[in-house]
Amino acid sequence: MNASRLIAILLVVGTVIWIGSAYLTGGDETTEQTSVSDATSENKAAKTTASVRTITSHAVDHVDHLRITGRTEAVISVEISAETEARVIEVGAIKGQAVQKGDLIVRLDTGDRQARVAKARALVAQRELEHSAAESLAQKNYRSKTGVAQTLALLEEARADLMIARTELGNTEIRAPFDGIVEERPAEVGDLLSIGDRVATLIQGDPMLVVAHVPEHSISAIDLGQLASVTLFDGSIHDGIVRYTARASDNDTRTFRVEVEIDNPDLRIPDGMTAELEIPVGIKRAHQVRPSVLTLNDEGVLGVRAIVSDNKVDFLPVELQGGNRDRIWIGGLPDTFELIVVGHDWVKEGATVEVVHLETDKDGLPIMQDDEAPSTASDDTGPTLSENSAQ
Repeated sequence: MNASRLIAILLVVGTVIWIGSAYLTGGDETTEQTSVSDATSENKAAKTTASVRTITSHAVDHVDHLRITGRTEAVISVEISAETEARVIEVGAIKGQAVQKGDLIVRLDTGDRQARVAKARALVAQRELEHSAAESLAQKNYRSKTGVAQTLALLEEARADLMIARTELGNTEIRAPFDGIVEERPAEVGDLLSIGDRVATLIQGDPMLVVAHVPEHSISAIDLGQLASVTLFDGSIHDGIVRYTARASDNDTRTFRVEVEIDNPDLRIPDGMTAELEIPVGIKRAHQVRPSVLTLNDEGVLGVRAIVSDNKVDFLPVELQGGNRDRIWIGGLPDTFELIVVGHDWVKEGATVEVVHLETDKDGLPIMQDDEAPSTASDDTGPTLSENSAQ
């Protein structure tokens, strides 16, 4: 073996030994790094206890309202029909016009009705003279009582014919039977009307009714004369009085008709507008909260989350008792409990949390500070809770 080959073998062996020593030393470093990483994870886990904001909620006596959707309806709606056969020669009221009792709606051609009245009137005059003469003769025993009775019968017949002729003539003028609004008026000039043909639809707009159908479990709480609040589709609010509650239910829906009367002096409220009725039906104990505190559990039940002993989270089902977009009333809860107002959507029942108690305003709602931006951990790696959940 020459010197150059020996030198090459020694270099290869040295290189292998150097590389192997690096792997042996690196194993200890890897083990040490793994231990440090595990310790860091444990520290982070210890820091990720959820933080929630709570208030102490107190129940108060609250007037419970029955809220139902209905619609406006005219107190009176009448279809006016022709009572004689004739052609329309004049229209006195257009569709949508307000009319007073006695105002002309449609005038019909009188034809020969004036002549019939004159003829009937002349016949009545003749029969009156005949009857008067018969009575005078009877007093002198020149006429029998039967003859007098016959002339009286003819007189009454003539008077009846005159009344019929006058009625026929009067039927050619179709007038409003009460103050109202002409909702429909299909009759036009030139139309030939028969007896019973519709001339117009007249509605009475003041007062106006708000009609709703109440479920059978709530009808017993409504009394005649009870005050009610009506919110129309256009946003206007009106005070009303319950004037009718049905004693028999609708066979199809098993609901009861309820009528609330509201004033409509300027006739601005139309027939058929959607309305919401609020009728007080009693006093209940309830909590006033913001809608955002409501949540659903895994079974889809609506409720709130609260803090019980040892800072543990519990889920409490609620009963909605009305309210608006800003504040609602909920019942079925303890008179006093610790309500989670921020963070309720990030925690589950049975979890132990860090609790930060908030002050409340005069209405019992939380006072949020600008610098309060709660999060589930003091570490930057934890999820952040939004302030909007308390609004």
